[in-house]
Amino acid sequence: MRALSSMLRRGFFLGFPAAFVAALAFSGVDAGNLALSQSAAPPAGGATVWYLGHCGYAVRTPGHLLIFDYQERSDGRARKQRPEKPSFDSGWIDPAEIRDLKVRVFVSHSHEDHFDPVIFSWKKAVPDTAYFIGWKADLDPACTYFPGPRTAFKSADLEIDTINSHHSGVPESAWLVKVDGLVIYHNGDCQPDDPVSEHAHLKTRTDRIDLAFVFPVIEEGAKYTIQKRDFFTKFKVGAAFPMHATAGDAMYLNFQKDMQARFPGLAIHVPMKMGQKFVYLRSRP
Repeated sequence: MRALSSMLRRGFFLGFPAAFVAALAFSGVDAGNLALSQSAAPPAGGATVWYLGHCGYAVRTPGHLLIFDYQERSDGRARKQRPEKPSFDSGWIDPAEIRDLKVRVFVSHSHEDHFDPVIFSWKKAVPDTAYFIGWKADLDPACTYFPGPRTAFKSADLEIDTINSHHSGVPESAWLVKVDGLVIYHNGDCQPDDPVSEHAHLKTRTDRIDLAFVFPVIEEGAKYTIQKRDFFTKFKVGAAFPMHATAGDAMYLNFQKDMQARFPGLAIHVPMKMGQKFVYLRSRP
C-alpha cells in the first residue's frame, strides 16, 4: 500500500476510477515477479491487463489468458530490446510463464507490427493454446480463421464476433470477445467503410464493453476519429486503452485528454512503459 500511495502521488494512476485503484491495491501490483499463474490472477469478475508494446496487449480473465497482436519488433517507432529475462512485467512473453493457462491468441491482420510467427512456438510449452486469425490463410493447423465479413464463432468457453476491413491492401478483423463474463474489444487497425453500421452490428451482441483497445486518432474529420467517437457513443466502456504508438507517447496522452473531455466518465488508461500492468474490477451495471 505504501508503494501504491507513492505512485498515486506521482500521478502514475492519474485518472483511474476508484474501482481500478482499489483492485490494484488488493491484488498486489507491486509484488515480485512470481509465476504468472500465482501472482497475476485477476480479481473475481475482473481482469489483469499488460501492455506488450504497440498494439500488443494481454488480458488475463478468471479462466483464460488472451493475447492480442503480439510481436517482438517494435513499440510504436521504437525498436524493442529483448530483456535478459523476458516476462509479462517487461512486456515480453516467456511461454514457461504461461504454460499452465488456457491461452487464446488473436491476430488482427498480417502486417509485421501486428503479427509475429513466434506465437506458434508457444504451443510446444503451452498445451492449451488456440489461435484466432483475422483473415483467411494457411498458417498453422491450430488456427481458426475469420475471413469476414462479420464472422462469428462460439465454443464452450468463449464467443467471438468480428467486423472487418482492408487496411493497406490486406484483410483484417476487429475482435469482440465474450469470455468469463467479460466483453473485450480489440480494434487492430480495422477501419470499416461504414463504422456506424458495423458498430450497430456489434451492438446487437452487447451494449457494454469492459475492455476496449483502440486506435488513438483525434484529428477532426479523420476516419479513425469518426469511428472512435461513434464507438464510444454506442457502447458503455469500462476501460479503454490506446495502441499503435510508443508507451507514454503524446499521441496516447492527447487521445486520453480529448476523449475523456468528450465523453465524461470514460476511463482511458495510458501505458507508460512496456509491461505495465493494470487490474480491472468490473463495476455493477
